[in-house]
Amino acid sequence: MIASDIGADRRRVPQRLMYYCHDSMGIGHLRRGIAICDHLTHEFPQSSLLLATGTPYVPLFKLPPGVDYIKLPALMKEADGSYHSKYLSLRVRQLLRCRRAIMLAAVQSFQPSVFLVDKTPVGVCKEIVPILRWIQRNCPGMRVVFGMRDIEDAPDATIAQWNRDGVPEILDECFDEIWVYGSERVYDVVRSYRLSSRLNEKLRYTGYIDRGQCVHPQAARDDRKQVLVTVGGGSDGESLLLTYLAGAARRVADGGGSSTIVGGPDMPHSVARGVSEAVASLPGTTWIDHTSCMSCLMRGADVVVSMGGYNTMCEIVSSEKAGLVVPRTSPRLEQEIRATRWEQLGMIRSLHPRELTPQNLGDRVLDMLVDPPIPDRGRLDLGGLGRIADRFSSLWSGDGRRETALRL
Repeated sequence: MIASDIGADRRRVPQRLMYYCHDSMGIGHLRRGIAICDHLTHEFPQSSLLLATGTPYVPLFKLPPGVDYIKLPALMKEADGSYHSKYLSLRVRQLLRCRRAIMLAAVQSFQPSVFLVDKTPVGVCKEIVPILRWIQRNCPGMRVVFGMRDIEDAPDATIAQWNRDGVPEILDECFDEIWVYGSERVYDVVRSYRLSSRLNEKLRYTGYIDRGQCVHPQAARDDRKQVLVTVGGGSDGESLLLTYLAGAARRVADGGGSSTIVGGPDMPHSVARGVSEAVASLPGTTWIDHTSCMSCLMRGADVVVSMGGYNTMCEIVSSEKAGLVVPRTSPRLEQEIRATRWEQLGMIRSLHPRELTPQNLGDRVLDMLVDPPIPDRGRLDLGGLGRIADRFSSLWSGDGRRETALRL
């Protein structure tokens, strides 16, 4: 049987994936998880994929056929890094015990072929560790994978946090592979986070995750220049939105253009109300609470103003739009590092938060409307979804064990 026939046969075999999706803040991890699940259901149509997440925002998105989810009791992260229950009157210890029990029961009954852990290999407050140990003792054939963004935080901060949480040991003992949704050329995870040679052998750079072209019909657009302003989940986007409305929005309208402002489902109600009221007083400016398809809005934009979240930046480059990024710099430097590296590659332009003023932001936006710096998507590896599907094919067939796995 030739290789192409073997690959086709693998894709017809029913398999199961369980995906633990980080959920304490924002919607970025959920959106990336749904994109991965959507691609896998196309590649492996006979398979079943189960998301486990505490985010309340899953119903805002259309899950593809073959995908379902378990809603865990929600956590909320405070500014000091501590966690508490988002909705229930439970102490965090009780809530975590409940979440662990639900996930362990799901692993035991669903029996996934692959267990994919998102963002942090030990889970929120180390809640995944007992489940990983159970899999290790009872399901040696189940493949366990850690999937991470290209950048977690500044190297020293990441190394210190991982050492406190025992991450290197857990990665070594409990995981078969480590997938980095990025490119070694952009950010060398092994060197930056000083990973051991044993962990380096498990690591694969998949490339960035390109969602592809949106299949929804595009609304008719006029000849006006259009600016899209988005702050991801919206929990800390107030400053960028109000700064844009304080100067750039009117200048864009005065030049015959229009602006669309997107709040995000995690934006506090009081903030969303204040921003929407400010939008209502400005000409040529539209407010949207949130959207389930950012790509739809990006298709009609000439310039996208955003924070530096992984998903938004991937969509800017995938859509070949001129992007102006104002990265978050607290509580971690992930977005600032990404914005700096991507600007060096010519993918986006950035504006540091300390330089964020109505005048500076307006000047940058108007300059980009006149001469949009369109990214060359060919300079960034956007093949993440295809390589993830290939890795699943290998894992499901038994070729993905750590002693036989090949680096992509």
